Amino acid sequence: MSEVHRLPGADEAERQASEWIARLQADDVGADDRARFEAWRSAHPRHARAYDELMATWARYAEAGRTVRAVSFGNAMQAATSAGRRRRGIVAFAAAAVLALAAVGGWWQWRSPAAFQTGIGEHLAVTLPDGSRLELNSDSAVRVTYGERARVIRLDRGEAYFTVAHDASRPFWVTADRTWVRAVGTAFGVYRREGGVRVTVSEGRVKVASADRDRPSDEAMSRLSSSLLGAGQQADLHGARTRVRSLPLPEVERQVSWRTGSVHFDDRPLHEVVDELARYTPLRIELGPAARELTVGGTFQTNPQGAEALLRMLHDGFGLQVRRDADRVYVE
Repeated sequence: MSEVHRLPGADEAERQASEWIARLQADDVGADDRARFEAWRSAHPRHARAYDELMATWARYAEAGRTVRAVSFGNAMQAATSAGRRRRGIVAFAAAAVLALAAVGGWWQWRSPAAFQTGIGEHLAVTLPDGSRLELNSDSAVRVTYGERARVIRLDRGEAYFTVAHDASRPFWVTADRTWVRAVGTAFGVYRREGGVRVTVSEGRVKVASADRDRPSDEAMSRLSSSLLGAGQQADLHGARTRVRSLPLPEVERQVSWRTGSVHFDDRPLHEVVDELARYTPLRIELGPAARELTVGGTFQTNPQGAEALLRMLHDGFGLQVRRDADRVYVE
């Protein structure tokens, strides 16, 4: 079984770098702050590397004009510096918020609609203005619209997890492709994938239905054929077809384990493991016929290093041939 591979101290260096950039952007930064920063930066090569990488990432965010206005500086920095499990994508998002704050010289206020997205191997956590929480998986994008009568999240691609603050007067909707998901106070994931939409409920209840319009409402939902999902249930929706099943608690946790920065597999066919890890790497991994049904297990990071760990395991532990050609990898 493979391990979750991390460079020693890398997360801590990133956390400290994000804190230093926030401090250096403050109005009351002084000579003592700059002297302590220089001492920290020169204390270890990893410090300078983490700082330079984050600064470069923030510059790209600023140049691209990312829509980071929907998260306050405080929320962004909390996401960046909280748990060591947070990935560089969250830190980069916090950095973009800091850079935007420095340019404006004040606190961001919520403006709706807003858009959020992640690149391959990145994760993002956003606290919405009502206290609900949105978490984006790798290579995902959403649009958020909050109004007086409804809260609507449009999942344009990828996967998101929602922890919804209760507000009966303003239903919480998620739309993805031709799927509507309606919740009030609950926690659930929505995965827009090839061949349909998957909804997994961790807490509470949600109602799901297929629709041919973009603007959801309770009135329109009442005219549709819908399914009510409770905690531990999952639905796959494809066109007018809905398949509902109940999952044991360990499987529910595994389905949303990407939120912790890793995914775990127990005795799964290799093609299933590769399909999942392909979401977190730019590599295209192709399996030979004999390798596809090989049973494997392990815990892997939800970033490009996770796919690399799998390839090393297949070569070193299973004796398979792993051949690279540019961004393609052939396993036989």
